[in-house]
Amino acid sequence: MPKINWLLTCILLCSVSAIWAQNGSFTGTVSEKNSGEPLVGANVYFNGTTLGTVTDKNGRFVIKNVKSGTYEVIVSCIGYHRVKEEITLAGPETKSEFLLEVSTSSLGEVVVTGTGTPHHLKSAPVQTELIDKKLIDRIAATDFNDLMLGVSPSFDFSPGAMGPFMQINGLGNDYILVLIDGKRVYGDVGGQTDLSRINPNNVERIEVVKGASSALYGSEAIAGVVNIITKKSKSKAAVVTSNRYGSYGEWIHHHSLDLNFGRLSSTTSFDRKATDGWQLSKYELDDDDLEETDAMAQNASTDFTFNQKLSYDLTQQLSVYVQGAKYKRDVLRPQTVGKYGYSYDDFSYVAGAEYLLGKGNKLTLDWNSDNFKYYYKYNQPADGFQADDKAKQTEQLRNALNLKGIFKLSKSHQLSVGGEYVNEELESEGRLEGEKADAYTLALYAQDEMKIVKNLSAVVGARFVNHKEFGSAFTPKLSALYNLKDFNFRATYSRGFKAPTLKELYYHYDKPMGSSVYLFLGNPDLEPQTSDYYAFSAEYIIDGFSFSVTGYQNDVDDLIDYETVETSEEDAANGVKRTRRHYNISKAGTKGIDFLFNANLGAGFSIGGGYSYVDAKNKTDDIRLEGVAENYGNARLGYVHNWKKYQLTANLNARFQDEKFFDDDEGNAKGYNLWKLTTIHRFYGPGDFVFDLSAGIDNIFDYVDDSPYGSHYGTISPGRTYFVSLQIAINQ
Repeated sequence: MPKINWLLTCILLCSVSAIWAQNGSFTGTVSEKNSGEPLVGANVYFNGTTLGTVTDKNGRFVIKNVKSGTYEVIVSCIGYHRVKEEITLAGPETKSEFLLEVSTSSLGEVVVTGTGTPHHLKSAPVQTELIDKKLIDRIAATDFNDLMLGVSPSFDFSPGAMGPFMQINGLGNDYILVLIDGKRVYGDVGGQTDLSRINPNNVERIEVVKGASSALYGSEAIAGVVNIITKKSKSKAAVVTSNRYGSYGEWIHHHSLDLNFGRLSSTTSFDRKATDGWQLSKYELDDDDLEETDAMAQNASTDFTFNQKLSYDLTQQLSVYVQGAKYKRDVLRPQTVGKYGYSYDDFSYVAGAEYLLGKGNKLTLDWNSDNFKYYYKYNQPADGFQADDKAKQTEQLRNALNLKGIFKLSKSHQLSVGGEYVNEELESEGRLEGEKADAYTLALYAQDEMKIVKNLSAVVGARFVNHKEFGSAFTPKLSALYNLKDFNFRATYSRGFKAPTLKELYYHYDKPMGSSVYLFLGNPDLEPQTSDYYAFSAEYIIDGFSFSVTGYQNDVDDLIDYETVETSEEDAANGVKRTRRHYNISKAGTKGIDFLFNANLGAGFSIGGGYSYVDAKNKTDDIRLEGVAENYGNARLGYVHNWKKYQLTANLNARFQDEKFFDDDEGNAKGYNLWKLTTIHRFYGPGDFVFDLSAGIDNIFDYVDDSPYGSHYGTISPGRTYFVSLQIAINQ
């Protein structure tokens, strides 16, 4: 027996030695092709595996413990054309050198939102608007809505007491699916997604797909999908800390730490924002009279978000991850205005796995849970509460399980199939009958990306949905891309489906308006909304210049809105002046045209911008949809120049739009144009330190809409403001 044991041990040791002997290292450098300068932070990875790394300050990279064989290596770096090369690894070490060419546009960047799979922006069959890191940095935005107003004419944000209400091409936040790293942002403020948790300092890029995307993403995607991709680093250690100070007590800071230890990766971030708020007018409307008020157009507020993600590569094919995020926000009101402010609390966590099957095939499994709570936070003793006490008003809980497979059937076909289960719960004491409501959705979907002929590709997909309250629905989508030299032509048809939310069905609340009260009611008799979206676009691209024009029409049946109904005698006796209830507009929709252009002028100068015309109508009553303007636009002029250890970036940005329609006594919201100047001064310090000092002026021409509080506003800009920020980054 001892001899047998020794023999087995020797065999085992020899087997292990043989296995490890087959593994080696892949090393090399990544440099700029023209200058030969090393590129720091370039991504190097084996396509179809979990193996990858980034280059160090000398442009070098090392990927250890790689099995011998032939791999497709992809090398990418922001601002450069991506390189794809087939490499055969043999022996203990394989070396390679990669030279990247400077890209004068973002068209070579990879986008994933339109199809759920990677595509170069230029060749993506579903039209995708990309807001890249360079543009995000140049705008130097205070928050998410400030950023999107500065970069895209298709977006608008209507000011609200508890936060801004987002629109894309005339349809509101209810019809826009907002994702962070592909995961749905959940929890609403007054029916609108709470976007305060998004800090532009932590955003790598934003991908926007307009129109119905229900086939791939399900409900809430009738107007479009906004996917916010956050910053991540593959360096061994990357630290970023930034602080921004501005007018009206603005203080925004962001801190992040990325660590990569072989198979284990960790991403940690902390964001905090605060403002003292401001008034636009010292007066408010009370019926037809003006009264002095302390109410603020922008209330004082503080918020923070903490996010932690851990990823682990179990093998070269299988990886797992867990992630948790905590968000808290307090909105303060003066004691003379209200006895309480508002407080929001959200905790979300996700967990998942990805298994690479080889040759572009993979399976993913994701579990997502989100718990969003809304409170009154008292600023004085009242209603049996003390100052700083909180009284919970609503609690929203969403759990989702998603299983997806991507299979490369041939060179001409890539199939995506999946299933999703979503369960939502809403709790509220005093605002719901029975204090609790819930709904679930089951869905199956499939999508085929096909290459029909050399210059023609298409995406065909469909989703089957079964909703607890509203039965089944079928939502197909078809997109096609035809390339003709420097021109791209795209066409899309898609059908959307959106069940009424639990709040739209069952929720009721009252809202003080001066000395009066407005009452808002749910409606359990609502019908689900369906849409038919058509779009055609033409795009012209040459080196350093791009121009696109898109015409679209989005017809929505049973669109949910508010209507004014008769106030009951009991409610009138309790001070209710006006009662509004959800209802279905049988026929509604938007149509319009978008223009976008970007051009590099040489000598470091660039220009860009766009224009959006929107015709949004309630076709049943033949009037415009409320809160929508007809004309929106952006323009920007940029300049970048590099010295040895210093880079200067300057950006002049303009936003304009005309008045927004409102069908009430307050009248339309005024149009406006705002101009912003930003400068960024980058210093390359000793070692791996990079310092970014930014300074700017917002609303250069000091425009202020001083209409009485309670009026409809196009913008609540307080006038000319100033800011300065410092960011320090360390990569090793």
